[in-house]
Amino acid sequence: MKTNKHQTLCLADKKRALRAGDLVDQFRYSAATARSYLSYLTRQDLLQRAPQGHELTGKGRDRLKFFEVSGCGDIECPSCEGKAGSFTCPTCSYKLKKEKALLRPIWETAFFKREAGVYCSRCQGQIMTESQFQLITGEKL
Repeated sequence: MKTNKHQTLCLADKKRALRAGDLVDQFRYSAATARSYLSYLTRQDLLQRAPQGHELTGKGRDRLKFFEVSGCGDIECPSCEGKAGSFTCPTCSYKLKKEKALLRPIWETAFFKREAGVYCSRCQGQIMTESQFQLITGEKL
């Protein structure tokens, strides 16, 4: 699983003090990669060294607030799906603009049944279920 700043900063906020071992356990990084990534975030002033590990700085907290409002831009980040103005189809990676996402009702024929949800306009794969769409947008069928 590929990580990004958003996921790492969320982990630092949750744990209060982040160590390289936490990144190894959570994201399956090697120990050297985890130390390097913590150092990288420290140089960007998002984390600071503390006796118990790396802690979020004020800039890091501001970045987390920004991510919560607008998303982090990584199409694989599960926390940001839909925040960047589009939804990504898990089948073909097509980006469906948020304003074009329509909740389609159940469609049943003699040959198949399609559950209610949002479907990709390119491959017709399901992007999200009805309940996921309602959680994100507040709209109902």
